[in-house]
Amino acid sequence: MDMEIILHLGVSFVISLIFVPIIGRITKKLGIIAHINERTIHKGIISRTGGYAIYAAFLIAAAAFLKTDQQINAILIGGLVIFLTGFYDDIHDLSPKLKLLGQLIAALIVIIYGGISLKDLTLPFIPTNITYAISLIITLGWIVGITNAMNLIDGLDGLCAGISMITLMTISASSFIAGRGDIASLSMILVGAIGGFLVYNFHPAKIFMGDCGALFIGYMISVISLLGFGYETSTFFTLGAPIVVLAIPVADTLIAIIRRRVNHKQIDEADRGHLHHQLMFKLNLGQTKSVLILYLVTALFAIDSFIYERHPIRAVTLFIVLLILFELFVEVTDMISRKYKPVLTIANIFIKSDKLPKIKESAAFKKYLWRLTRGFGLFIVICIVITGIGSGVYYYHLESTKKKTVVYEKVNSPTTLMNQIYSEINKHTEVNNEQAKYVCAYFACDYYTLSNKGRNDIGGQAYFYKSRLSAFKNYAKKDYYKDANKYISSGKNKNIEVSSYRIISAQRSQVELSGLEGYRYYDIQLELTFKKKNPILDKEKITLTVTCINKDDKISVVSFDDDQSETNDVIES
Repeated sequence: MDMEIILHLGVSFVISLIFVPIIGRITKKLGIIAHINERTIHKGIISRTGGYAIYAAFLIAAAAFLKTDQQINAILIGGLVIFLTGFYDDIHDLSPKLKLLGQLIAALIVIIYGGISLKDLTLPFIPTNITYAISLIITLGWIVGITNAMNLIDGLDGLCAGISMITLMTISASSFIAGRGDIASLSMILVGAIGGFLVYNFHPAKIFMGDCGALFIGYMISVISLLGFGYETSTFFTLGAPIVVLAIPVADTLIAIIRRRVNHKQIDEADRGHLHHQLMFKLNLGQTKSVLILYLVTALFAIDSFIYERHPIRAVTLFIVLLILFELFVEVTDMISRKYKPVLTIANIFIKSDKLPKIKESAAFKKYLWRLTRGFGLFIVICIVITGIGSGVYYYHLESTKKKTVVYEKVNSPTTLMNQIYSEINKHTEVNNEQAKYVCAYFACDYYTLSNKGRNDIGGQAYFYKSRLSAFKNYAKKDYYKDANKYISSGKNKNIEVSSYRIISAQRSQVELSGLEGYRYYDIQLELTFKKKNPILDKEKITLTVTCINKDDKISVVSFDDDQSETNDVIES
């Protein structure tokens, strides 16, 4: 992972590490403590204001390292609303309805002001405007749901903090791999803030995070997971990964809702039926072992989310196995009710154990079961045949519908670096953000490299959008290539060569060319390093953003801007 991101993690961790004990001592004197009742399991006087330190550490590190834009501002404003909601609740105990109101306000700020939502949702036979409305409702439910899910698992020392750290590290790593350094950095700043708190929160806890901490963490995870939508590789990793990694708190929340409905209780009525309570009390594992087991299970789900990228079938298989094991645990520990044991009951049809629940068997049922068992072998054979035929039809259809691979032009006399990038373009034959990153990198290296150019040559033409090519060439002659012939003629162009590059970030662009509305545009931010100090730019290293379009299953550059100039005139022409 990038050292800059690790620095962000370290700074927020140190700030949190310093702030937690200071805030804990002050607020304990003020009487902001966790009260002991029939649902609590802690003993002694413990401050419940660790969330203040988490929020403060995150805010300071974010202000120092994050580039603010409308989305970041919306996230921070919504985060403030969530923090204030939890802050007031920790002191005065807000009603569930008022707490929900605060969460809805924060979510609406993110959606309306920040424009952050579940984008590119398509549903067959449903008009676009209705689909858009559905996506907004799902977004609202996602933010509120995850916010509350994290709050519900904050029942044992270190549990909420540890699970949220595993989730955020998974999002950060996968986002970094996908070229979303911004999401990776944001996630790791929060990881550091939570990590500093966890030092004091692991059993036996010296301080609790309180509702302000748990609600803020849940809110941030839900919002961060939405940032990558509308950008292909981020779609699974930023929303799918949290769903997989947060399987425990999400499932625990859903089970809590079902359990309370079955037992005729209010949905917001707290109880001791949560997963961590079952481990601690039903299995007598104690706090530390219970928390470590849940860390391990969460880590398995995190690993599964990474496996999915390379081996989807294996990942789905592992996910199903983990869910089945979780379901068995729910039934064995009576998490929902003593009567809820569907899997064990079905399994006992074949196992026939007196220790497992049974279906009341009438004579008619026994006769039916005998026929079913006798025909079970035939049923398996039929399933195998159907699966084989279905797979054959599917793969035949897949081959027949494959898009024609677009071959990108290889420029004359490419440098070693350009050859490496070109091989990456050929590896990523599917037209998506991965291909966009390497096409833009190839364009940038070709444009800024003069060591392989002859007189009047202009780099990058092969990768620029054809209808804008004339405007691009005119711009290049007036800007970077204005004095290029002078360096080429004198032989001083040999060291004007890009020696390395780094993809800083990649995201959907807000740019839309006139006459080319409705296509996908990408902003690829790059860092280029030259062999020696570039005499034209008077720099050895530059940062630029290249904007490209996906049209006719091909990526083409439409504009770019570096540290010193912009090509907006190319876009407008």
